[in-house]
Amino acid sequence: MDYIRRATIGCRLGDHINTDIIYPARYLVLFEPEEVRRHLFEDIAPELAARLAGKAVLGGEDFGCGSAREQGLTALKYADVELLVCKSYSRAFYRNGINNAVPLFIADCPESLEEIGSEGDLLEANFTSGELKNLTTGASFRCTPTSRFLIDVLEAGGIWAYYQAHPEIYE
Repeated sequence: MDYIRRATIGCRLGDHINTDIIYPARYLVLFEPEEVRRHLFEDIAPELAARLAGKAVLGGEDFGCGSAREQGLTALKYADVELLVCKSYSRAFYRNGINNAVPLFIADCPESLEEIGSEGDLLEANFTSGELKNLTTGASFRCTPTSRFLIDVLEAGGIWAYYQAHPEIYE
């Protein structure tokens, strides 16, 4: 069965968006979801967090670079971001996202972000086949499929839920 996510692009960001841009380090002492959500992308666009619920973030290369801390992902999750579609992610950010059931699609197709879509376009990401569609423009892009194991972790609700559902792993 295919793992597919659809969401309207809420913002399009460039390359090398680091974890301090996603969630400023000065707020690492906050833990309440509403407080954390409020500071998402605060230093580049303070109003952005309020309009990302149920939306997709479209980003460039090396999204989530910088610190390996999970607060950037937590802030995206608390802001109810439905989907991240980026050209590439830092390794730690990507794995933290999968572990926390944040759907991170790798749009490693040769087309540019501008060709993939603009704010307001509806995207459909098929993690199983690797196909990314812009349902607004009709464009389709071939990307690398996500491994079955990572899709299973996403479907389970994160790595902890996956391991709880598969006790045979511990045997």
